[in-house]
Amino acid sequence: MHIDIDRGHFLADLRELTARIRELKGLLGERWQRPMAPEQRELLRQKLRATELCALRAFARGKLHGRSGLADASAMSAALEYHRRIAERLGPIYSQRLEKSA
Repeated sequence: MHIDIDRGHFLADLRELTARIRELKGLLGERWQRPMAPEQRELLRQKLRATELCALRAFARGKLHGRSGLADASAMSAALEYHRRIAERLGPIYSQRLEKSA
């Protein structure tokens, strides 16, 4: 799989997620004047999405994202399956169309 980082929206999406995560962390780091459960849930969703994009990029480069602690074969297999599922779901969004050479 080839991810179109230059022309695509991959890096723009990752930057947008990063900015939103920082914004939410700043908001949640202040004194709470009201219940903040919606912001906490949104922060978790945004962090999960950012992790998925990092995993997709790593998998496209033949690597695994966050592979510390993968000492045994079953953990490695589970990590590989996680990356494959993300690539199947998100890969088509960010894949570059390869044109045939004439």
